[in-house]
Amino acid sequence: MNERSDKIIEETVTKIVELVSPSKVIEYNTKYDMEGNVSSFKLCIVGKITDKRKLLTRIFDEVDSDIPYDVLLYTDEQFEVLKDNVDAFAAHVNQKGRVWYGK
Repeated sequence: MNERSDKIIEETVTKIVELVSPSKVIEYNTKYDMEGNVSSFKLCIVGKITDKRKLLTRIFDEVDSDIPYDVLLYTDEQFEVLKDNVDAFAAHVNQKGRVWYGK
């Protein structure tokens, strides 16, 4: 990953953290072009989420990025239950993803 891509992802995460105050943000499923530059990335956002659809709309309305991105949302409770379940996608994200925010 190059520094520009890292900076863009970091800026995107920072904007999302300011907007929704999550407990954790994890980057996963990052795609690269033929030159090795990030062409898209996905973020898993964990936190106190009451209305997922409303929050997703707000994030995509208010957080622009020079690299296309997508968001997956989990409540703190959902993620806590699923992160250690080997059959759950949350476990894959937790084990393989890159934590940008939170512990």
